[in-house]
Amino acid sequence: MLLVSPLLFESGQHALVHRTVVVDVPQALQLSRTQQRDGVSESQVRAILAAQLSREQRLAKADDVIDNSGDHASMMEQVARLDERYRRQLNY
Repeated sequence: MLLVSPLLFESGQHALVHRTVVVDVPQALQLSRTQQRDGVSESQVRAILAAQLSREQRLAKADDVIDNSGDHASMMEQVARLDERYRRQLNY
């Protein structure tokens, strides 16, 4: 089972899973992407982020990290490698 939850740690849902994967970007890129995607101000994005665990806390809790600071193809390569590793571990 795959659980996708932007607030996995904050909500306590991490207790429902065996492994956690954090999709990470530097904060400046997170700010600009969120502003562009949602059409909100930087102050609104900063307020949202302030209600969440810090980047450092999320990374410390993650079993695995996908770096999403590059292009889509780079991220998908990381996803494919991680998927392959998980499938080997579970003998799929």
